[in-house]
Amino acid sequence: MTANFVTALAVKSFDVPDKKRCPDKAEFDLVSVNDYSVARLILAPGWRWSECSKPTEKTQFCQHNHLGFCVSGVMEVETPEGVRSSIHANDTYAIPPGHNEWVVGSEPFVAVEFLGAASFGRPASRGQHAKI
Repeated sequence: MTANFVTALAVKSFDVPDKKRCPDKAEFDLVSVNDYSVARLILAPGWRWSECSKPTEKTQFCQHNHLGFCVSGVMEVETPEGVRSSIHANDTYAIPPGHNEWVVGSEPFVAVEFLGAASFGRPASRGQHAKI
């Protein structure tokens, strides 16, 4: 088991991200603080992983691990086995690889994610995590 330690003070704003990616109907603002990557996801109404990300990810289902906090909006997540869950504002969530996900309703889904953030929106990342 690897231990993670924060060794220095670091503060960054999503107002000035280290990297910005804007794939179909999505915006990912990425910052690095020390050795950690954090992402703000803004997914537009109508965004669906299987339609917007699958063509560039080149996998049957999303292979990213997600650990995050929903700021606003609603996201529905479904596994290949048909297990479904909804994520709403003020929910924290953990989603393992192997799922489809989509925005529900007319409000964007806005979340902050702490696991695997640097790989979001990278073409053909196949869920492989990277530093920004």
